[in-house]
Amino acid sequence: MVKSGLIMFDYDGVIVDSFEVHARNFIVACQENEFNEVNNYKDLLDLYEGNIYSGLSAKGLTKSTIDQILKDYAIKQKTSLQGVRLFQGMKECIEILAKSNEIYIITSNVSDAVVDVLERLKVRGFQDVIGAEKEKSKVKKIKTLKSKYSNLASFYVGDTKGDIFEGKEAGVKTIGVSWGWHGKARLMEAVPDYIVEYPEELVNLLSN
Repeated sequence: MVKSGLIMFDYDGVIVDSFEVHARNFIVACQENEFNEVNNYKDLLDLYEGNIYSGLSAKGLTKSTIDQILKDYAIKQKTSLQGVRLFQGMKECIEILAKSNEIYIITSNVSDAVVDVLERLKVRGFQDVIGAEKEKSKVKKIKTLKSKYSNLASFYVGDTKGDIFEGKEAGVKTIGVSWGWHGKARLMEAVPDYIVEYPEELVNLLSN
């Protein structure tokens, strides 16, 4: 079937309900690398006002320290992946949209962990997962795919202000989901092109 669109999904907070698992492990990874400016959930959520890795760099961390935090986080979260659950309706959403669209997952998380969870939960239809260990900038990742599928309408689906800002900078239409980490009111501050309340609404929007 000829595909009509390129739909790129964030993972955490869009497809899966993973904030507790992510926050617990990421905060500890930061602290173990002697970075103590991310001590609680609010500190972490504030980093997602933009690209989280750019935010860490702006706070004075070197690339090597950021890379080590990511590696330590990846190790820690492996023991917690069984606690990650799908948001209701997202499995069906992805599988329906995959029938007529190219589907990718662009995330600040680690690719292997994302694939492990989605395989366990039997989510089908996505082409690839492009995580932070491959490229930390979502702008660059989105632009690469947009260029590859230049004949298709392109969308990025996210749940944080940073997702929306990076999608806009990459030149694609942005869709905010209200059920994620930043919530509807905070997301609206980034002025997404669309905002949806339920996965079914996302299917309807992207099927038209």
